[in-house]
Amino acid sequence: MEIKNLKNKVVHFIGIGGISMSALAQILFANGVKVQGSDLAENAETQILQKKGIKVYKGHFKSNVESADVVVYSSAIHEDNEEFSYAKQNNLLILKRAELLGMIANCYKFVVAIAGSHGKTTTTAMISEIFLKANLKPTFHIGGVLNSIHSNFKIGNKKFFITEACEYMDNFLYIKPNVSVVLNVDGDHLDYFKNIEGVKNSFKKFKNNKRYQGVSIACIDDENSKEFIEDEDVVTFGLDKKADLRATNIKQYKPCYYSFDVMFMRYKLGNIKLNIIGKHNILNALASILVGISCAIDFNDMKEAIENFSGVERRCEKICDLLGAEIYHDYAHHPKQIEKMVKVAKDLTFKTKGKVVCVFEPHTYSRTKFLLDDFAKSFYGSDHVIFSPAYSAREDMSEGFEADVLAKKTSEFVKEVEYLLTYDEIYNRISDIVKKGDVVMILGAGTIEKLAEKFKYKNKI
Repeated sequence: MEIKNLKNKVVHFIGIGGISMSALAQILFANGVKVQGSDLAENAETQILQKKGIKVYKGHFKSNVESADVVVYSSAIHEDNEEFSYAKQNNLLILKRAELLGMIANCYKFVVAIAGSHGKTTTTAMISEIFLKANLKPTFHIGGVLNSIHSNFKIGNKKFFITEACEYMDNFLYIKPNVSVVLNVDGDHLDYFKNIEGVKNSFKKFKNNKRYQGVSIACIDDENSKEFIEDEDVVTFGLDKKADLRATNIKQYKPCYYSFDVMFMRYKLGNIKLNIIGKHNILNALASILVGISCAIDFNDMKEAIENFSGVERRCEKICDLLGAEIYHDYAHHPKQIEKMVKVAKDLTFKTKGKVVCVFEPHTYSRTKFLLDDFAKSFYGSDHVIFSPAYSAREDMSEGFEADVLAKKTSEFVKEVEYLLTYDEIYNRISDIVKKGDVVMILGAGTIEKLAEKFKYKNKI
């Protein structure tokens, strides 16, 4: 099916307030499709949709879909959902979110899809900024809010489509890109993939799922990507000397901010001075530059876009100062991501000699169970860790462990560990223990953003 076939139909989104679902709804709406949806609660996304004239129902009830022809749902929706059950019983056309994303991508002449266990939101945003700077008028779809435009999507012309591509349940296989990017491959979503081999096989399928004469980009430094980086159609980036595009002369020009020279083959293209914190963003920038090169974008445009890149909400975002301590918020919900954030915090406190305090809300019980030991070790280097109850997402407790189990395990690696039940308790505890020079990392991909918002509004920068 093509998007043009939806123009005389009513498309209903179950969970329309999700950041990806709301963007896809707006893209359809801008293309003349009748769109509506439902969600359990109102949020910033549902408010934007309603202002644009899109009907949003509160709660999931079969009456919401009685006028619909097509129903779109995400992986967070169970088959016993009242709206999903009605759609199935009444033979409505049912599309996964990923299927719709693939349909939208097929409307464009040139598609760039960015995948990876970590870093895909930041990299997709960075690539989008490069295309904007080069005046290529891209349409893009990101899994986070781009600070420069205060949105996670933008509608451009019909040539370029840039999208984040999620591996969960092989969802990214619905997209057939001209350029596929694999940032890294790690053990995640093991409730679906079962083991790392399952994850690696999925990414290999994604790498091969390109349009005719497409190109694949992958990180040569990533151990789990090495099975396919020797393929002829793969162009590599990284710090390794064998990379087609690499960073050299890496310097920290102020705490946790990096500059580096960009080498393509044996030619120096220039120097980049990152405007966002964290050494890991060097690799994200290299991936973005390699996409730009594959699309013949001038390096000076890429340099300007990257050096002015102000980041994405909830990606190592400084939200406030509290009693001289710096409070950051990040979407990290995997051990490798947490390790990076602890490293960032250690770099930030190197001169101040302050404490590193982490607050973490585990994302799903199954991930907590499958990666328990890795999670516990990932906080090593922190001085104090506070856990909140896990964000259940699509699961119930029978899937795995609650955060108190993780707290007990983490105490083997960190001296001060606590498990607190409410955001109010955590807020008060942080207010009691921090002092000037400390860094607090609020980590998680669930509702812990409410805690970050509490800090933001009570302690404006």
